[in-house]
Amino acid sequence: MGAVLTTTELTQFFGGLKAVINFNLELPEGALWGIIGPNGAGKTTVFNLVTGVYIPTKGSIYFKGEEITKLKPHEVISRGVARTFQNIRLFGNLTVLDNVRIGFHLKYKARYFDVFLRNSFYDREEKRIKGESIQLLETLGLVHRAGELAKNLPYGEQRRLEIARALATKPRVLLLDEPAAGMNPREIDALMELLLNIKREFGLTLLVIEHQMRFVMKICEWIKVMDFGVTIAEGTPSDIQNNAKVIEAYLGKGRVEL
Repeated sequence: MGAVLTTTELTQFFGGLKAVINFNLELPEGALWGIIGPNGAGKTTVFNLVTGVYIPTKGSIYFKGEEITKLKPHEVISRGVARTFQNIRLFGNLTVLDNVRIGFHLKYKARYFDVFLRNSFYDREEKRIKGESIQLLETLGLVHRAGELAKNLPYGEQRRLEIARALATKPRVLLLDEPAAGMNPREIDALMELLLNIKREFGLTLLVIEHQMRFVMKICEWIKVMDFGVTIAEGTPSDIQNNAKVIEAYLGKGRVEL
């Protein structure tokens, strides 16, 4: 399969701070890859560059052959690249269902005058969005929470809701920033199963930032390791857990156990 998301010499400086230096990526369509590294290594900055939050100091970003380097976040999402965040960003005072419905706004077909007149097309469109939102909540195991406020959900279910909202944008590539953060082992196992299921069901390509080594080593097909903005290693989980540079810079002395 060809690369669906490509970066070439992606670089980001913040004044004198070199956050990311010459980050190169060729993410194959249908892959599930991971990015790891210590805090401050530049991982989230890469996601911010790819999704249009930052315009890179240097380098280019391509999605399915189209350059998206200087596109704004809503333009990147409309192309098919969605993300979740390291710190959960839900609309806490809205219901679970409404949080997902908001994710459909880029695919909303009713126009201003349809909404103003509340005509039959508006009614059909609202019914469609609600139906698809319910389907996503069923897939993510949250349909029983549809009428609850998002802020009242347990932490793990808030993570799932954020993924559901991202899926509502109908992405081809989904970037997940520390999806397992704060979860216990049972929740992490459930999350791994969920991600594999949605990857298969929605035909997604996934790129994951994560600190949970068991998660990364079990689910990712290929891993890139960053340290101080530089890619210091990449390879299969087996390659990474035996790489001397990775062990020294991030994983500590000794071999990582699955």
